[in-house]
Amino acid sequence: MNGDPRSNLPASRHLPRQLYLILVGLAVWLIISFWGFLGTGYSALALTVASLFIIVAVGLPLLLARIARRRRRKDPAEPDTLHDWLDRDFESNTGRLSTSAAAAQVILPIAAVAFGMTIFAVVHLFAIGT
Repeated sequence: MNGDPRSNLPASRHLPRQLYLILVGLAVWLIISFWGFLGTGYSALALTVASLFIIVAVGLPLLLARIARRRRRKDPAEPDTLHDWLDRDFESNTGRLSTSAAAAQVILPIAAVAFGMTIFAVVHLFAIGT
């Protein structure tokens, strides 16, 4: 008998809506940190293209997730809130893992890039002395 209370709950196969909102917030943070490099010449054009790339890279998966959410039947065993979702395991294509590990694997890449780009932008602003 396993003493883990999560072992009795069915594994979730879907990410909660709150996790997608966190991803959108991190994408906005990344775009704002991009614009810390605004300078003269064609830099505005390059930053606009980079911003559009981030919007598309985050927007397409969100759009596909929204379409998939509308088409699937509501599973009564599927948790509604992030707190309830974190109490379960997550079933991915490569196997079962804890939902906190799944959330970290989803959020960590864009969070690291947004944080790092913010540091680069702050250093850049101090270096050019605006």
